[in-house]
Amino acid sequence: MNKKYHHFNILKSLLIFIGFLFFSTSLLSQEISGRVYDDSSVVPGVTVFNANQKTAVVTNEDGAFSIRAVTGDSITFQSAFHESQTKIISLKDYSTILVVELKKKVNTLAEVFLSSKEKEFDLEEYNIDFNAQLQKDRENNPLDYGAAPVNGGVNLMTLVKLAISIFKKKPEKEIIYATQTDLIHLFKEDKFFTQTLLENTLKIPKQYKNLFLDYCAAKQIEESLLKEENMLQLLDLLVVSSNEFRDIVAKYEDDK
Repeated sequence: MNKKYHHFNILKSLLIFIGFLFFSTSLLSQEISGRVYDDSSVVPGVTVFNANQKTAVVTNEDGAFSIRAVTGDSITFQSAFHESQTKIISLKDYSTILVVELKKKVNTLAEVFLSSKEKEFDLEEYNIDFNAQLQKDRENNPLDYGAAPVNGGVNLMTLVKLAISIFKKKPEKEIIYATQTDLIHLFKEDKFFTQTLLENTLKIPKQYKNLFLDYCAAKQIEESLLKEENMLQLLDLLVVSSNEFRDIVAKYEDDK
């Protein structure tokens, strides 16, 4: 009788241990939620990167995010306009909302494009140049717009190609830039830069994938950024480019 009771206690302890282990594992695999601020407001568009799991999300318009993480994972918060910050996830982070405060960079655009030796991208100047070139091209090549709607809309392919022409310039000999083919290959073969990241994180519809990558290539992204050690810097540039590209698509949709 005592022997059976002893075996029962061993089995009971084993089941409790397995249950605890299962509970602990599920607890450590939960999503971490939080909100990112700077000294003036919430910060949308911040890349939240889990270096251990090789996953990333972008904060929404309220600066909020949610990402899966295991205890000990390293989470990096990166923005073109703020200093990067890294946090190591602990058990207490699962039961609270993370509040992350980023410091603004003094001269953000200069730092982002310093390595490429290019002129800082000015969105206002780009819009003025783009609209002027669009109008001039429509006047000089009316047949190219033959398929445009009656209310004056423009074919999206033509619209993006004109935007691309603004960025293109004669490359410097000492710098090798990534081509559209390079970027297509990256999103086909890489474990981090995937179709899922393209659609869910960068919010690029599947039908616009190649057009978006052509747009990115026209902005002359250095080929060296495609290396694994430059993953975060490339992701940051793609986030900025995706916002610009979606604005162009939205303009096209409004003009249809």
